[in-house]
Formats: sequence, C-alpha cells, structure tokens
Amino acid sequence: MNGHRGCGWGHRCGGRVPADPGGGPRPFALPGDPERFRRARPFDLTHLRLDIALQVSARSVSAVAELTFSRRDPDARVLLLDAVAFEVESVTLAAGDVPLPFAYDGEALQVTLGALSSGVVRVRYRARPRRGLYFLAPDADAPTRPEQVWSQCQDEDARYWFPCHDSPDMRMTTELLVTAPSGWTVLSNGTLIERSRRSADAELWHWQQTTAHPSYLVTLVAGTFSELDATRDPSLPVRFYVDPGREAEGWRSLGRTADMIEHFSALTGVPYPWSKYDQVAVHDFTFGGMENTSVSTLTERCLLDERAALDATADDLVAHELAHQWFGDLVTCHDWSQAWLNEGFATFFEHLDVERKDGRDAYLYNLKQHADAYFGEDDARYRRPVVCATWGAPIDLFDRHLYEKGGWVLHMLRSELGDAVFWAGVKEYLTRHRGRSVETRDLQRAMEDASGRSLGGFFKQWILQAGHPELELDARFDAEEPMLHVTLRQTQTVDAVTPCFALPVTVSVMHASGEEQRHSLALDDRSRTFALPCEAAPRWVSVDPEGALLAKVTSSVPAAMLREALAGDPRALVRWRAAASLARHDDELSVAALERALRDDAFWGVSAEAARALGELRGARAWEALSRSVDHAHPKVRRAVARALGEFRTDAAAALLVGKLKAGDASWLVESELAKAAGRTRRATAYDALVGALARESWRDVVRIGAVEGLGALRDARAIPLLLALTTPSVGASTRRAAVGALAELGDDRREVREALEQLLEERDPHLVPEVLRALTRLRDAASVEPVSRVLRMTDDGRVRRAAREALRSLQSREGSEELRRLRDQVEALRDEVRAVRDQVAAASATRKTERPAASKRKR
Repeated sequence: MNGHRGCGWGHRCGGRVPADPGGGPRPFALPGDPERFRRARPFDLTHLRLDIALQVSARSVSAVAELTFSRRDPDARVLLLDAVAFEVESVTLAAGDVPLPFAYDGEALQVTLGALSSGVVRVRYRARPRRGLYFLAPDADAPTRPEQVWSQCQDEDARYWFPCHDSPDMRMTTELLVTAPSGWTVLSNGTLIERSRRSADAELWHWQQTTAHPSYLVTLVAGTFSELDATRDPSLPVRFYVDPGREAEGWRSLGRTADMIEHFSALTGVPYPWSKYDQVAVHDFTFGGMENTSVSTLTERCLLDERAALDATADDLVAHELAHQWFGDLVTCHDWSQAWLNEGFATFFEHLDVERKDGRDAYLYNLKQHADAYFGEDDARYRRPVVCATWGAPIDLFDRHLYEKGGWVLHMLRSELGDAVFWAGVKEYLTRHRGRSVETRDLQRAMEDASGRSLGGFFKQWILQAGHPELELDARFDAEEPMLHVTLRQTQTVDAVTPCFALPVTVSVMHASGEEQRHSLALDDRSRTFALPCEAAPRWVSVDPEGALLAKVTSSVPAAMLREALAGDPRALVRWRAAASLARHDDELSVAALERALRDDAFWGVSAEAARALGELRGARAWEALSRSVDHAHPKVRRAVARALGEFRTDAAAALLVGKLKAGDASWLVESELAKAAGRTRRATAYDALVGALARESWRDVVRIGAVEGLGALRDARAIPLLLALTTPSVGASTRRAAVGALAELGDDRREVREALEQLLEERDPHLVPEVLRALTRLRDAASVEPVSRVLRMTDDGRVRRAAREALRSLQSREGSEELRRLRDQVEALRDEVRAVRDQVAAASATRKTERPAASKRKR
C-alpha cells in the first residue's frame, strides 16, 4: 500500500503534525493502546467463492459467499467470521444447503460447526459497505466524477463486503463472480474464466485466483475503462486501465512497467510470480496505490500531463506496487507489527528503480529525501521501533518509520553485505518462504545463511530499537606527527528508547595529490578519536561518503575544506553534504562556492542543496546568488531556488517571486513553488498575485494549491474569506485540504475560523478530517476538545481516529501555549533584526574592500 509523498501522492497515512511545543518526539503508543498478539486460528479458510451482484445506484451488494474450512483446534466448535454491518439472510452447509446455527452481532458471524472437521459454509447476505468497497457516482459537488466501484481491503476492511478471517496470516484461494452493468469492465485477482450476459443490462465476470493469498489482497474494480496492452511476453499479460480519453497519460505514467518487471525479476532471482499484471487508475482512491495480487489499484492522480512530466513521475508509485507482488503478496508479513517486510522492501525497490534509470547519485539522493522525511516524523511526531506491537489500529503503523526507515534498513544491509551476498539472501528469503507468512527473523536467517555472518546486532539496533545515530565529524591535522586526528561522536540522546549504535563508519581523506584514502572505523561508543597516517594536510575529509548509514551527519571542519569538497569530490553525496554544511558560513568565498555549485554542478540535487544552503544563510550575498539563478535550466533546481528565495522577507524577494509567478513557467510545480515562496516573504505586495493564481487551472490543481499555501504563509487576514470558500465540498479535495492548512496559519484568536473548521469535522473524507484535526491542534484552542472528542466517538476510520487522539492529547496538554507562541514570535522577530544588522555589516565590509586598493598605493 502506498499513500505516496512527494510531488507526490499525499503521504501514507500520517500527514503533517505540529511539533510538540515541549520539543522532541512524543511516544508512539497512545493511552489505552494494547499490546497486540497473533490472533487465534481454530479453523483454516482455504478457499473463498464469492458470487456478488453490484447494486450501483443503491451502493450495496447482494452476495453469496462460500468458504471452505478445515479444523486446526480439535476442541473448536465455532467458526468466527469477520463481517461488519451485513444483513445475513442464511448460513448453511453448502453440501445439501443444510442450515447451520449462527449468531451475529453486526461485527462477527459465529457459525456453530459442531464436530465437522472440514466443509464449505455458505453465507447469503446483503450489505451497504461503509468501508472496504466504495461506490462512486457524479453529484452536485463533483458532476464529472465517473461511476466506479472499487475495493480497498488493507488493513482489515475486507470484512465490510465479504465474510472472512481478516488477518494477513490467513491465506486462501479465491474466485469472484461479479454481476455488473453491461459495458463495464470488471477486474479482480488472477485469471478471467468467463464473461457472459446475465440479463439485458448486466454481465457476469468470473475471476479465479489459484494461489492462496490473504483477504486484504482480494480486489474488485468495476467501471468504464480504456485498456492499454503493454504485454511483451505472451505468457504474462501486462495491461493498464485508465479513463477513456486519458490513454496518452496512461502510457506516459505507467509505460515503464514491463521494464520494471524484468528488472525486479532479475534482481530477486525469482520470476514475477502471478499469471498477469494489471494496473487500474481509479478516482477518489483512499491511498496512492494498493498491491492487490496480480492487479494494483492506483489513484488516477498519478497520471501525468506533458507539463507535469517535466519534473514529476509516477515511476516510484509503479515500482512500489509492483515490488509488493513479491514482498507482501508472494511472502506476506505475519501480522501488522511486521509490516515493514512488505512496505520497507517496496520502498527500497523505488530506490532501485531510480538507480537503474538515473544512476547512483540519483539513487542516493532519493534515499536522502526519504531520510529527511523519516527524520521529520521522528523529530516532530514520535519515535518508535520499526517492529512495534502496541497500537490502536493497524493503520497507525503505516508511517515514515515503516516505509522510509524500512527501505533505508535494506539499503544499509545491502551496503554492509555487498550486492552478491545481499541478493543471494533475498532470493533465499523469497524461495524459502514463498506463499507463506514471515517475520523479521525469517529475513535475518536468510541473510545470515547467505552471508555466514551474525546479523542479530544489526536487526536489533535498526529494527527492534528506535531512533538513529547523529554523527559529528571533527578532523585535525598535526603536521609534526604527521597525523590526521579524526573524532567521531554520536550526539543523539541515549536513553531507554534510543541506543548508542555500533557502527562501521567509513572516513574518506582526499590528499593534496588527488589520491583518496578510505578508512573503515568501528564506532561503538559515544565518541572515539582515531589517528590516521597523513603526510600532508588533506584537501578535505568526509564521513560515510557512500551514504551507507541512516544518520544525521554533520562535519565540524574548516569552510575551506567544505569548499574544496563541494568543488572537487566526484560523489554527489559528498558535494551536497558540503553544500549543506556551508550554510553555516556566510563569508564571501563560501557563498561564491555555493553559487558555482548551484549554477554548474552536474547533478541537479547538488544544485538544489546549494540553493537551500543559500536560503538558510539569508544574507545579501546569498540573495544575489539566488536571484541570478532563478531561471536555472533544470525545473527541480528552479523549484529549489524559488523555495530558498521565500526565506527572504524583503520587498525585493517578493517582487522577484511575484514577477516570475505572473510570467509563468514551463513546469506546473515551479509555478506552485513560486506561489508558496511569495507568501513566505510576508510582504503584502504578494497578496494580489496569489489571489490571481487561485484561478489558474493546472495538473492536480498544484498551482492553486501553491497559491493557497502562499496565502496561509503570508498571514494576511484578507485571505480568510477566500480560504473559507475553498473548504466547501464543490472544491477539489487537495485544494480543500490545503485551504484547511492555510487557515490554521491565519486562525489565531479567530473564533469564526475555528468554528468553520470544526464544522468540517462532520464530513467523512478520511483525508480531509485528519487535516482539520491537525489544523485545530495548531490553533491550540481548548474549545475544540469537545468537537474532536465527538469525532473520536463517531468514526471507525483508523486514520481519523489516530489523528483525533493525537489532537486531543495536544489540546488537553497545552496550558500556557499562547505564551509559548508569543515567545516564538518574539524570537522570530529578533532573528529578522539580527539578519538585517548582519547584512549592514557585510555591506560596510564590502565597501571597505573596494576602497582598500586605492589606499594601498600610498608610500610607506
């Protein structure tokens, strides 16, 4: 499952959460969260035959489910099936249609089997699913929405539309016989056995999945689609299904799928394991994508127009869901606490696809961006082990620890073992556990068997413990010895949650001769100093130059070394880290070095990091450097420059950004970033341009969303009525969410804003309501406690419940928060004053330098 980020598909399930005013991450577990254990399985379910009729206008189903069972517990007499809000008509033994005693409480169907050890239970029922199976149709607020029906069963929502043991460790073969309107396409797992007419206006589609899989991977999608055939090997059909008229977008966005199948099969040593691979793009999907066995459901928002394709891609989403066909579908996490084995691998394969397509530098930069996302959640929200058995709902676990950190752990394991051993271990893991449920120890044992190494310590500190190292490098050359003294420190707080890590650390020394020397150092304490032979002062020193460690890395080395590394290291990773470190050096040479990197570096990521560093400096020289690069050839660098210019709260910055916004850009995403940055200048002169940008149509409304976020950052109260109007149901979903976030920036001490946001809590949109809850948290008004509590009482959506519980925790613990906010505003104002004084000093210094040559002509 993917809720994707990035230019992105909207994150997994976590969303943005305000930082704890006390600083640092809070505990992941919320009060009352139980420790979870494996669910009892007195019976196995081995096959599901589901005959289901879609009653589209009524948003309901009429169905007959036949479940083949076999006894595991000799004393068990009752088969318990998960089934929520069904109208159960009958429960019988299929052989002879003999009635069976049953009890049903609206959530669990208990069927008394007596001494039967095996057989087939037949359940006839009707349901109007509120989760799991979704019916779409046009309405007054969305008149162009197509009629579609699609399922989304992960984590445990299959129970809302068919009876099952809704747990990832119960695997069964399945067949779906779906009655749908004539002219529709119906997709499901496996092979299409039959398509026939049932009536004048209905057709039957019979799909069969002959390899067992869990209930959360069962799928049904029905609607009007255009089929695109990307098959290369006749034995493996590969098809895409998109809205009619969007075929070009489908090819543009999904066209690399067959290449990825070949690549992933070669990497794993295990051929693609299913009879086909379909991808279908649906409207209003609850996540970015879902890896149903042999057919992935994707959000139609991943389909790119030509301008979006300049600097956006759907490849990460496609790679993620495809990788799940091995990791998640072929082998499946034993329970949700082990879900990183699904999501971590799928995220890792996103990076591998980038590496193949764009090279090693891009691979490592993708990893860097994922690390930043994980660090952000860890800093502002909570810290937890990757494997965690205490949670309120399974969806709580689907966060940046599970995805981004999980993917990073696999990258680190690859780095430590080397490609040959790592991929041998992956093949052994998949082959040994094919068609079975797995736990972390299964992966560990496969890797240990392939490598001959003990990996218990690796998995303990990276998976079973929480946090990450914060590494600081200090290098001092002693010419008398001659020796380079390198000190490595772990500066993270070590406590009951976060360990002191045992790390293999590579330190690279670039000598004046141009020769590089690498030293493999073992850091198993808070701090160690190493004496490294070195004949002359090195040009530069870098730590972890290959990016093998998930760590926050800082270098306390002279600015001259950083400038040398930025200009001369062949590895983009070393260059972008040098650029980031130069953000602490506002001297003329360092700013010039950053500008050269911004303008000339061969890898766009280094240029982007140089722009970011200049934005953090915020000085007059940095402003000049950025303003000269606003038209950089690479759209991703232009975005970074725009973002950095937004750090300058000056009339000149606002004028430049507004001018570029009005002129437009070839890239939708650059226009969006220009709007956001113009708002961050906090200059009233940006207001009219941002209001004008609200009317611009663009791919996925990204320009309008940028304008909305810009208005929020501008902090101009004139925008409040406009933003309130953009929260209404007739507005696009992403724009509504952006407007909610912007109102949180503007709503301090404004009762009308708070009450308008509280009204939105009545909606059922599982993406909008958490955004509203986060906005109310940022407003910090205790009056919101009751409306938030009401959400918690009324909803059964795990994402909404988690957001509501976090909001309540924050709202109920923020006495004195207004004073805290006032102090923060004062600090920000003082920072602006210091920056202005610093610029004046720099200008005076520059004036003295220009006067000095004339003075030097005097005779002494």
